[in-house]
Amino acid sequence: MAKKSKYHQRPDGLFEAIRTINGKRVAFRGKSCREVDRKILEYQEQKERGRDFPKIADEWEVQHEGDIGESTRRVYSYAVKRLKEAFPGPAKEIRPLDIQRYISAFEKQGRSANSVSIELCVCKMIFAHAVISGDIDISPAAEIKKSRGLPVKHREALTEEQEAAVKAAGREKKAHWWLFPYLLLYTGMRRGEALALTYADIDRKAGVIHVTKKLSYAMGQFPKLEDHLKSENGNRKIPLLAPLADALPRNRVGLIFPGADGGYMRAGEITRNWRKYCRDVGLNEIIQTSDGATHETFPITPHCFRHSFATICYEAGLDPRQAAEILGDTPEVLESVYTHLRKQHKATAAQLPLALERREDLTVALRSDFSDILLDLAPRAPSA
Repeated sequence: MAKKSKYHQRPDGLFEAIRTINGKRVAFRGKSCREVDRKILEYQEQKERGRDFPKIADEWEVQHEGDIGESTRRVYSYAVKRLKEAFPGPAKEIRPLDIQRYISAFEKQGRSANSVSIELCVCKMIFAHAVISGDIDISPAAEIKKSRGLPVKHREALTEEQEAAVKAAGREKKAHWWLFPYLLLYTGMRRGEALALTYADIDRKAGVIHVTKKLSYAMGQFPKLEDHLKSENGNRKIPLLAPLADALPRNRVGLIFPGADGGYMRAGEITRNWRKYCRDVGLNEIIQTSDGATHETFPITPHCFRHSFATICYEAGLDPRQAAEILGDTPEVLESVYTHLRKQHKATAAQLPLALERREDLTVALRSDFSDILLDLAPRAPSA
């Protein structure tokens, strides 16, 4: 007489055991009863051990993919990758001291205060997700803080010579892709906002540029149009300064900066155009290494023009709230920029009138051509 099997054998030949674990029916199948036993034991050990942190991090990343912009998603993905490498084991086994040591080591790599804040923020969000999903009871990252006194990275504005070169290239209209940096200098727009601009966004009658969208780059290369901008201030009107109004072509439709195929420009195409422009106007640098070799660098980025415009706003006397309205940022961000600029200008306060004179075409325009806009932005006196 054949020995009775420990588990039920299905028509397909597999042995099966049904177990109720934490109120949930779970099926275990195998080619033999021994294999079923092994799978039950592995499952129990896994439940006691809990899910590994990388699996939880991947789950969090997928769930929040549609909630954030492409550029933010890329920054977060780098942080997720580093955290997964640092914590490959079960989330249950990670202690606050482990996270504090990780953040301290990250800080010692010379990271800026902003980079450390992002790393810690992503870490806290993943562990908060682990609490919600039931993987852990308390987040070990909840009380972790970054160190004080970390270096704050400030993007530098163009020098007077660089600014003059950009203006000259705009007046002469000879440098490759000259209109793009010229527009950045006279608007302070983000790169993605400028690349999404169409001629329909230019309102010459009202003297403004309508900013309602931006381009981001999926997988670092392919353009993606986003209607929702970085902040509530992102959807805004920017003063159309006279030099830019004169430079912009009239009676045209479509994108102001189309790609080679007429559509949105790809990231590689932007890089090629930018580097060629920098070479044309002398914004590139040739560095010689210790072994005698030469290396070309491009330290000036489109965001440097945004910082230049913020500097111009500061020198023109706009308060942080007014500058934030034009730049599409928060007053808090502009206050931070202004604090940095005050420190830079403190030693050269006597030179400020000369600096304003050199930038007369911009500062006067901000004060006069857009006086109506600035009046709208000006703080109201409290009513009696």
